[in-house]
Amino acid sequence: MAQQQKHKAIQVECFSSDDPAAGCKVAVVSTPKPGAGQVLLKILCRPINPSDILCIQGMYPDGPKKFPFVPGLEGMGVIEELGDGVTGFSPGQRVFHIFKEAGSWQEYAVASASEIIPIPDTISNEVAAQFFINPWTVYGMLETLDVPKGEYVLQTAAGSVLGRMFIQLARHRGVKTINLVRRDEQKEELKAIGGDEVINFKTEDVVEEVKKITGGKLVYGAIDAVGGALTKVVCSSVRNQGTILCYGVLDEKPEAQVDLIDLLFRQVKVHGFHVVKWVESLGGADEFRQIAATIFELIAKGVMAPLVGEKFPLDSTPEAIRKSLSIGRGGKVLLVSVK
Repeated sequence: MAQQQKHKAIQVECFSSDDPAAGCKVAVVSTPKPGAGQVLLKILCRPINPSDILCIQGMYPDGPKKFPFVPGLEGMGVIEELGDGVTGFSPGQRVFHIFKEAGSWQEYAVASASEIIPIPDTISNEVAAQFFINPWTVYGMLETLDVPKGEYVLQTAAGSVLGRMFIQLARHRGVKTINLVRRDEQKEELKAIGGDEVINFKTEDVVEEVKKITGGKLVYGAIDAVGGALTKVVCSSVRNQGTILCYGVLDEKPEAQVDLIDLLFRQVKVHGFHVVKWVESLGGADEFRQIAATIFELIAKGVMAPLVGEKFPLDSTPEAIRKSLSIGRGGKVLLVSVK
């Protein structure tokens, strides 16, 4: 009897809010065989996203509830083996996958052939691995806000990888951005990639600056990845009947403060935005593929440029997690495997 293949996987054995890396261990697990309509993927590259951190902290409502589990929502790899009935793909082909169940922080996983996305030759592994969470969130939020050309949109956490892509895509659409940062050195960085205005919310009066920039109109809409007291500032910076999309929980507590005057009398709307939920609201597989092609084209043309940061092997996942949480880390921290 042939010996069953094994592979390395990062398993979360317990939730740890103080140090998310503490609950992550390297394990050796059995490599699955692809069933009918499935492929076996050799996963080569996966990012560490804030949503992954929330998941391994036990803060993600839709996250796994049983231990151990393999985290990681997105990643890319090559097809190792085709299951029965799979056509249109070939072994060795590069593909992207959203790992809703298996988790991308491992060397191999099976996936439905209907859910993998071929990667264009013009896009590197490191960029392709970041194809979903950030680019689709940026695209979806701009679609949802529907900001007219020439109007301003405000964002918090503007220096993040997602924040920089938001600047780029907004500019491509003719939308102006007001970007909130916590460090002055980020101002020139963001202006260099097309940010119209940058405000240090730690040292400047955001609402007064927004009034000056917009001639008193305030911004058309806003996105907020932080929460806490900053959401209240954002509320007061948005026009009457404007919308704020909250998409992250970077503040110490998963809470957001608002001024009821803004909600009651100015009718400012505060909504949550979750990219998976947004995709589920689309018109089906055809619309998904159409948007996927559009986003790949935007990335290939450099309209949106996912930043690549430091790369770590799976064995160094705890170190990679801590790096991903550090200030001024640069681009997206990636977990990589040898091809």
